[in-house]
Amino acid sequence: MHRRNPLDHPISFFLAFLLLALSSSISPAAAVDAMSFERKTVTIIVGTGTGGSTDASARLMGQFLAKHLPGNPTVVVQNRPGAYSLAAMTYFAQQVKPDGFTVAVGSIGQLDPVNYRVPQSGYDPAKFVMVGGLDLGGGFLIIRSDALPRLTDKSQPPVILGTPAGIPHSAMLPAAWGNAYLGWNVKWVTGFPSQTPALSLALQRGEVDMTGFSTSGLSGALLDRSKYMPIYQTGSEKCTRRSSLPALQATPIFAETMKGKISDPLAQKAFDHWCTSSSIVTWMALPPSTPAAIADIYRSAFSKIAEDPVFLEQARIFSPDASATSYQSVTDTVQTLAQTSAEVFEFRQQMLQRQGLEMK
Repeated sequence: MHRRNPLDHPISFFLAFLLLALSSSISPAAAVDAMSFERKTVTIIVGTGTGGSTDASARLMGQFLAKHLPGNPTVVVQNRPGAYSLAAMTYFAQQVKPDGFTVAVGSIGQLDPVNYRVPQSGYDPAKFVMVGGLDLGGGFLIIRSDALPRLTDKSQPPVILGTPAGIPHSAMLPAAWGNAYLGWNVKWVTGFPSQTPALSLALQRGEVDMTGFSTSGLSGALLDRSKYMPIYQTGSEKCTRRSSLPALQATPIFAETMKGKISDPLAQKAFDHWCTSSSIVTWMALPPSTPAAIADIYRSAFSKIAEDPVFLEQARIFSPDASATSYQSVTDTVQTLAQTSAEVFEFRQQMLQRQGLEMK
C-alpha cells in the first residue's frame, strides 16, 4: 500500500509548518503562565501539630499561594505530627506524586543533617524542589538579672539553663560555646517543655536562670530589665543580620563575640554549622522529581507572595523580624548543611557531653 508523503500535498505541508512555527515561538514562560490550578486543591503537608511557628507559616503561605497561583486553587493544610517530623518528610519524599498538587512546609530542623541522617529517616532535603521560605528572624539567650554575676564566676553555683530533651534550640546553643571558650559557668538541665510559653514561665518562676527563644518570644514580662537580660542574639542570615526589635538593639550578636576565640579548624566548622542553622526559617518545597515547569509556576507565585505587602504585614504579627526568602537562598542553605561532615556532629556531641548534656 502506497503511503502518502505529506510533502506531496502543499497545503498539508504548509499547515504542519505553520503549527510547528507557532509552537516553537511560545516561550517557556508563556507556557507556564498558560497552566492553571483552577478548581484544583493543593495540599500542604506539615510535620508538626497546629499552633507552632511552622504550622502558622504554612497556613499563611498557603493563604497567599491560593491568591497567586494561576487559577487560584483551594489550599488546605494537612498536619502529620510525630517523630520530629521524620514520618511526614519521609512520606512526602517517597509517596507524594510530583504533580504540583502537594507541597511541604518545614523548619530549619528538617534541613539539618543532624536530624535526618538517622536510621528512621527516609528523606533527603537536598532532593526537594524548593519554592521559597520565610525567615522568622534569629533567636536570643536571656538570663535572670540576679543570676548574671554567676555567669562567669565558677566559684558560685552554676547558672541553670533549661532545655527540652534532645538537641537544644539553636538559640540555647551559644551557652555551649560560652562554656567551652568564654569561661561561662552554665549547667544544662533537661526535661522542660519545648514550647516558648512553658520555658518563659519557668524562667519567671526561677526554676531556671537562663534559656533561649526565637525573637518572637521576647514579649510581656521578659521586657522587664530589672529582672531579665537578653545577653546575646543569634542574628539571622548566618549570624549576620541583627534583630529589628527595639528591645534587642543593644544586644550583641554572639558570633561577633566569638571571633578569634576558636583556633581548632574542626571546632570552627562546628560553629559555622550552628550559624547556618541558627536562623528560624520555614520553607516550602515540592517533592523530588517535580517537573521544572511546575517548579517555575510555584516559584513565580512565591516571588509575588514575597512582594505582597499584606503577606509581610501578617507574617510580622507573629514574628516581627519576618522576611521572605527566595528558593535559591533556601536551596543554598540546604546544600551548605548537607556538606557538613560526621566529624563536625561528633565534635558538637562530645562538647555537649562534656558539659553533662546527652543528645539523643
